[in-house]
Amino acid sequence: MKKLLIIMVFLAQSSLIFAQIPYSEKSYDYLFGWQDIYATVPDVPSCQEGALTTAEKEYVLEYVNFIRYLHNLKPVVYDYGGDVKAQKAALIQVANGQLSHTPPTSWNCYSQDGYDGSENSNLHLQWGISEGQQIDSRVSIVGWMLDNMSQNAQDRCGHRRAIINPFVTSISFGRVDGQGPAGWAMAAALKFMDNVNGNISDQPVEFVAYPYHNYPPNLVDKNWYLSFSPYYDMYECFGNSNISYDNTSVEMTDDNGNTISVGNYTWDFEGWGAVQNNFRWKASGLQDEVKYNVTIKNVVVNGQNKDYTYWFKLTNNVYGQKPEAPVLSYPQNNATNVNTSVNFSWSIPSFTNKFQFQLAMDIDFTMKVKDTITSANGMIVKNLDVSTTYYWHVKAINENGSSEWSETFSFTTAEPLPDPPTLVYPSDNSTDVPRDVVLRWNTKVGAEKYHLQVSKNSGFTGFSTIDDMKITDTSYAVSSSDLEYNTKYYWRVSAFVNGQQGPYSTIWSFTTKASDPVPSITKLVYPENGASNIPLNVTLQWEAVQYAQHYTVIIATDDKFSTTSKVLTKNVDTNEFQVPENTLQPLTKYYWKVQAWNETGIGDWSKIFSFTTNDGSAVKEQIITDGISISPNPVNDNLSMKFIKPIDAQAKLTITNLLGESVLEIDLNPLSQDGIMHINTRNLAQGVYFIRINTNNYIYLSKFVKN
Repeated sequence: MKKLLIIMVFLAQSSLIFAQIPYSEKSYDYLFGWQDIYATVPDVPSCQEGALTTAEKEYVLEYVNFIRYLHNLKPVVYDYGGDVKAQKAALIQVANGQLSHTPPTSWNCYSQDGYDGSENSNLHLQWGISEGQQIDSRVSIVGWMLDNMSQNAQDRCGHRRAIINPFVTSISFGRVDGQGPAGWAMAAALKFMDNVNGNISDQPVEFVAYPYHNYPPNLVDKNWYLSFSPYYDMYECFGNSNISYDNTSVEMTDDNGNTISVGNYTWDFEGWGAVQNNFRWKASGLQDEVKYNVTIKNVVVNGQNKDYTYWFKLTNNVYGQKPEAPVLSYPQNNATNVNTSVNFSWSIPSFTNKFQFQLAMDIDFTMKVKDTITSANGMIVKNLDVSTTYYWHVKAINENGSSEWSETFSFTTAEPLPDPPTLVYPSDNSTDVPRDVVLRWNTKVGAEKYHLQVSKNSGFTGFSTIDDMKITDTSYAVSSSDLEYNTKYYWRVSAFVNGQQGPYSTIWSFTTKASDPVPSITKLVYPENGASNIPLNVTLQWEAVQYAQHYTVIIATDDKFSTTSKVLTKNVDTNEFQVPENTLQPLTKYYWKVQAWNETGIGDWSKIFSFTTNDGSAVKEQIITDGISISPNPVNDNLSMKFIKPIDAQAKLTITNLLGESVLEIDLNPLSQDGIMHINTRNLAQGVYFIRINTNNYIYLSKFVKN
């Protein structure tokens, strides 16, 4: 197939799709947005092209075949194998904000598949639209049929010719919506496959004329070129070049015998992926609903002079009948908690020119809120009453009359929206904020959940760093992996009440701290150096090191830690590690060391400690996390600890802060199961603290918060 070197650019269009595009039962749900046409939503900044739904592909195929039907051409099939190339071609156009059938390798999101798709496709780039604006894929097809942009390669109308090429056998469609260099844009690519040596001898006519017979007006620009391509060779696309238009002229009359002024003759034999000849002209004063008779005179076909005659009429009533009743789409029947600003939508029955829309507060429509005629299959109505039931229906209209009313749908608007939450922590414009910060906001009465957004830009455009709308608490623990060092972030929160999302809070910002320094050397704690009679499943302990994110523990049978002597190497995230069973041997001396590290770098190794294991007959060391009940928690001045599990031997209690620093150490005598211990915490600073009780064979762990 010959390359399509013709490029078309559309400027911004309306978000509602006009009903003069016929032959479709598809209904767009404008409330839910442009993402609904995607099985996988594109991400242009990440060069992810996404994938259209099968329904959207079939929708495009249906419309292309409708246009081919108007020209007495065979339908095409969908080539699912060409999807990726067409989709990546659309991605390239959006990512660079311009069109090219031969994009260079230096372009953003370049790929060989994208190049191949761009090379053999109709291309469409539409910018100047608002983010997420819903654009019907038919807009691209209609534009290609009009083909009325001045940059279309000397006005050859190649886009149109590709769609109505009798030798085309299949199509693939790609589309990408996303953020480009000049803002939000939509790009489309229609990829063609043809059989240049195919057999089209069963075609009912020997030419392709545009427009032809009853033809929708929206597919014709009355001030642009009409076109005609004969094909005497039914077996080869390129065999149709043996034609001469040197003395060709066009005569046009209406049914009343009036002569139509024609001129601006132009032609070519280059094919542009279609029949290898094309004759074009312009006609003055064309009107809808008027039948025109056309004679193409003095076409030399394979050395013989030949005339061609046909007629066309620009009419939405392609089949001469009333439209069917529309099918209502949104809001769904009996819907509840509907926003007071409603974007109604319904289907576009075939042969529809316009619609009558009615909205009322009673099922008999005696209390109408709105009664209007529109050419779009959508209607936006704002400022409806809250907690109110409404009824609506629609009828379709053309020159032959109107349809029956659609089914009547009802919906009930939501209760008043909740007030926005108030942000609490970190305060606005905070600096030096840790990357694992816990965001906090106030509680909204009746809130079912919250929507949190964190972004690098204050408009929250594109893809946010955090976008979570399933939060049921009034805080959110941010993972350090989600945020970058020394970066400013913006955040906001909204509440959901009765299924309705309220307005967002005031936008606050914070700046994360610079990268942490390399952790210092680690100090080993347990077992003490040279200790003996250590359980085989001993829990190794060391002091927590500031700025440490991870630790590396090594155990060996010699102090050189040679390869052959290493028993275990383990990376952990806490300042302790319980040696797994069957790792250590009884009555054996071991050496161990620990190293702290983070994203910035690796700290020095600790001193080397040694210990000797017991004979394996002693009770194994166990960590118990449910043996202590603490109240109150959080605590102010006094902490009470009830030991659920007994401490039946001499033990040592240690309380440490988040930095691993010891703030309190107490030697404990054996305590009974119901024993209660009281600790004065008045002098402790606010923060999180850890309790650790070491016995001979058990370790009890717990924690509390000091207000």
